[in-house]
Amino acid sequence: MAARVWAKDLSAHVGKTIQLFGWIHSVRHLGKLAFLILRDQTGLVQIIVETPTLLALLQQIQIGSVLSIRGVVQTSPLEVIQPQIEPLVIIKEAPLIEYNKPQIPSDLDFILDHRPLSLRNRSIQAVFKIQAEMAHAFRLCMHDTLHAIEYFGPNLLGASTEGGAEFFQVDYFDHTATLAQSNQLYKQIMVGSFERVFAIMPFFRAEPSHTTRHISEGKQLEFETALFGDWQELLMLEETVLRAIVSHIDLTCSEELQQLDVDLSWVKQPSQPFPKLSFQEAQDLYFQLTGKDERQEPDLSPHAEKVLGEWVLRTHKIPFLFVTHWKREKRPFYSCPNEHNPSLTNTFDLLCGGLEISSGGQRRHTYQAIYEGILEKGMEPAGFDDYLSIFKYGMPPHGGFGIGLERLTMTLLELKNIREASLFPSDTKRIASQKIKARVFFGQETLKGEILRRCRSFNFQFQHLTHAPTPTATDSAQVRKTSLSEGIKALIVRGKKSHNNYQFNIPSDRKLDMRAVSSIVQEKCEFESPEIIESRFGLQIGGIPPFGNLLNIPNYFDESIQKLSQVAFNCGVPTESMIMNQEDLLQITDPLWGSFSKI
Repeated sequence: MAARVWAKDLSAHVGKTIQLFGWIHSVRHLGKLAFLILRDQTGLVQIIVETPTLLALLQQIQIGSVLSIRGVVQTSPLEVIQPQIEPLVIIKEAPLIEYNKPQIPSDLDFILDHRPLSLRNRSIQAVFKIQAEMAHAFRLCMHDTLHAIEYFGPNLLGASTEGGAEFFQVDYFDHTATLAQSNQLYKQIMVGSFERVFAIMPFFRAEPSHTTRHISEGKQLEFETALFGDWQELLMLEETVLRAIVSHIDLTCSEELQQLDVDLSWVKQPSQPFPKLSFQEAQDLYFQLTGKDERQEPDLSPHAEKVLGEWVLRTHKIPFLFVTHWKREKRPFYSCPNEHNPSLTNTFDLLCGGLEISSGGQRRHTYQAIYEGILEKGMEPAGFDDYLSIFKYGMPPHGGFGIGLERLTMTLLELKNIREASLFPSDTKRIASQKIKARVFFGQETLKGEILRRCRSFNFQFQHLTHAPTPTATDSAQVRKTSLSEGIKALIVRGKKSHNNYQFNIPSDRKLDMRAVSSIVQEKCEFESPEIIESRFGLQIGGIPPFGNLLNIPNYFDESIQKLSQVAFNCGVPTESMIMNQEDLLQITDPLWGSFSKI
């Protein structure tokens, strides 16, 4: 038997008989011949099938069937003719998801529900091929350029390394252990022995976030080094690493980048240092650009990160921006206070495409300083005995950074949701992409109570109003003293074929575009009847809130809502409304996005 030939190497075998293995990607029948597309790890091959028995075989089996094919390679076009086909695995049931199309015509939730099959889609595969090369490039740069030693740290810890309550507890032989939020303390232990170290480690965050930028499990590219002249050398080292990663994928993933329509041409421009602003400068600039005053806040809001990302791309033609000198109150206990202003720290974040992808900085390196840092954050030093011991016996000045692999993937590839950059994402709704059984809230008082509870648990600022019934959106705006465009109409529709419900939320001064809705959910839709809404959800027309996530139905927000700063809506009861910040609403509704409204 001839040696196997990969799809990508077909052009080197023109005129020869070759052996192929792969999956049926698609079949197009045209009279007395068929065009069979075979998929293997490296790409697609077209095979021309003309034999009646083989044509009959292809009529009986579905995509996903595994085949062995011998045939002759011809050029113009490059394809295989005269095939001999041996089915290795025959599939007769059509797949639940159309993964063989350039883009799967389904929403992200449906794609994740069928993750094992959706990973066969070539565009989705391109994301993870590039991500694999990112990790490879990180290792190459660490080993060959920065001469760091790779280590493999623990994931089960006896205590939280960051403090706070955002960690997962697990039962460990009748003791309580936690899953690592980061490998920070172990990086520092390692740097005390090896001076310069790196790792690719998982992290686990029990943060109940519902945003497009948060997941509960991810991978962190970790680096720690000792004995530098100035802590801002760490910024230059991270820039070296990121340029190496981006240059590597630009060189090795041209086909995948083209498939995703991603342009990395800025990498080829003359090198310039990544721009940097102090935290105070970043807040001042955001105020100048938007008029929104967040200068007393301890952190940058997501909107501020987005605006700063747009600014740096517009002014410097590069997506990266360092933000340095963060306030001491915001940083972990091991962060080194700034020598000139102890209320600040020698730390930094790196924004990419308007999203924080990395944090780093100089660490406290004396026993007294690190002990004081633990007490300052209200933690118990006894839980850090192993960690504290290294500072008793000589720890040099040191620091480092961690880069979120999924966030870096998301921003460089211009993905809309971090779950698109995770093979098997875990969040408040999923474990390793499998849905957790949803808790559904029924009835207007129950739903209102849960909405208020969630807003209070996040310490959101909001107004809760009681008023007379408001038959129209104009009446609602007058009662709330808000503009018509700030109101949100929450509309429940029904698929005519599937009878599934979907919620679509639009500004009150707009109408729902049913044609766009049908295109999004891939079936014709109609408004659900008031009787069904009351029996299924316990709600009345006029009181439906934009919380489809609490009703366990897909929850779509029109993209025009992103332009609003304040929103108003009925909170489950026709005579009660809420007014709150748009960003806060998005955080607790975790919506799907689309354009489906018209004037």
